[in-house]
Parts: sequence; structure tokens; C-alpha cells
Amino acid sequence: MRLSPSSFRLPFVPVLALLLMAGCETPIDVEIPLAEPMLVVEGRIETGAPPIVLLSRSQNYFDPVDATLLGSLYEGGGEVRITVDGEAILLDEVCAGDLSPTELLIASELLGLPVEVLMFSNLCAYTSFGLIGEIGSTYALEAILDGDTVSSVSKLNPPVPLDSVWFEVPGTADSLGFIHALFEDPDSLGNAYRWSAGRQGVDPGLLYNSVSTVEDAFFNGLSFEFNQFRPITAEDFEDDANPDEIGFYKWGDTVTVRWDHIDRGAYEAIRSMEEQLQSQGSPFANPADVATNIAGGLGLWVAYSPFVDTVVCVP
Repeated sequence: MRLSPSSFRLPFVPVLALLLMAGCETPIDVEIPLAEPMLVVEGRIETGAPPIVLLSRSQNYFDPVDATLLGSLYEGGGEVRITVDGEAILLDEVCAGDLSPTELLIASELLGLPVEVLMFSNLCAYTSFGLIGEIGSTYALEAILDGDTVSSVSKLNPPVPLDSVWFEVPGTADSLGFIHALFEDPDSLGNAYRWSAGRQGVDPGLLYNSVSTVEDAFFNGLSFEFNQFRPITAEDFEDDANPDEIGFYKWGDTVTVRWDHIDRGAYEAIRSMEEQLQSQGSPFANPADVATNIAGGLGLWVAYSPFVDTVVCVP
């Protein structure tokens, strides 16, 4: 079949429209409405340790958040009570500026923040050394700040041990591999867990993977085996870092692993948070609010029941 020149003629109107669109640019200003600040709770209690609670206010989308802002975000002046076994306990307000060097080190370990950050920000937290997490207890939290009241409940479940934990190099990956674990899930539907790990002498502490939680909907009461990547850190992107090692442990690493049994409400909130973090920047992600287990506010209140072990990465 022979094509005539008219076969290649484009309709006039679409071509003109394309030219007009290419020749002009109209700036579009999108204004995001300012949301009313909400009370945010970041709190935890675990077996054999006192509670730690931070209170702050939610920030607008484009507000900067850095170390210089911590002091104003986590300021004092609130009231935090935890009720356990019918007894309400008022937590003490403790600010970094009031602590001795030894106490700062303890606070640094409890909060997972460098001592320098605490000293610079004068961050305030709420705790009580007379209240220690006990297995089987349910901890009801109530926090009040500037007239706003929020509440939450979390149960400290029994720890679920990992039957075995080991390092394994997959295929021909040379000296790089993953941490594998095997455990027996209790025969009670609704159990949920959170994994964290850290290389001794390398990582600043225990780190969470981008997906750190799992529930037992598909393995309730069964023996379950899984593996975990190494959490990615800022050091993985430094100039002298080896990109082939990102996400892998390697021969010679000594890794502390922690396996926490958490309640269902905490699991739902953490899972929602992690899903939103994973979808950041994706044009195909569905817009959704991050779930929380804080009634009347935002954040997390979690009772952690840990099992801790050490893995030496050897061939």
C-alpha cells in the first residue's frame, strides 16, 4: 500500500494547542491550609524499665525540624499519669538541663539520643523510677498539656523468644549476608512483633528496618522462619562507603538483635507509620492519615516485651 503525503498531515487544532502550551508557563501557587496543632505523645515502657514519655505539638508540613527545635518541641509544663492495677501514678518531669553528666548518659540511653543533643536542646521528658514494667500488666496513659488531654492503653505481653538466630550468606554473595531467625508463635491469634538490630561498635544503637513489624495472621501457632536486612544508615552514603554492602551484614560483624512482643494497637499504629514512610515520593501512593493509638491526639504509647540475643557473623 502506497501512502500519500496527506497521510502524514496532523489535525490543525491539536498542533496549535501544543504550540500554545509550549509557549507559555503559568505559575501555580498551591497553599496548604494550616492545621490546628495537636498534642503528640511519644512514650514507651518495657519489662524491667521505667516509662519514658515525651510531649510535643504537631508541626505544619513545611516547618523545619532539627536539633535547635527539640528544646521548644519537647518542653515541660504537662502532666502525665499512668494507671496500672487501679493505681494512678503521676510521672516526674525531667529536663536535660537539670541533669548531672552521669544522669545525662542514662537519659541518652533511654531516649536513644546523643548526649550533645540533650545538652543543646534542654529536652524535657516524663518518667517515674518507682514504676517498672511488669509482664501481664496493662498501662493506661493520660497526658495533659495546655488544656488538651489525650489517652492511650498498652499491654505488656509475655516475651516470645527466638529459638535460633544466625548469619547466612546467600548464594555467591561472598562475605555479605542477612540475619536469619526462627521462632514458635503462641497459639493465640493477634500476636504482633517488632524487630531491631545494631552492629556493636559501629551503629549508634539498635535500629529499626523500614518494615520492622509483623503479625501472626498467616502463621498463628506455627514455627516461623524469616530473615532481615541490615538497617540502612547515613554512613552507607558517605564517599568512602561501599555501595555493595548496603543492607548487608558481613563477616566479622557482631550484631545485637531485639525481638519485641507488642500489643495489637501498637502494631497497627507502627505499621501505618512505616507504610507512609515507605510511600513518600511515590506518585502512585494513596493519600491516607497515619494511624495512632493515642485517643485525642497523635503519636505512640507502646509496651515492649523484649527478647535480646547476639549474633557473631562468621562463615
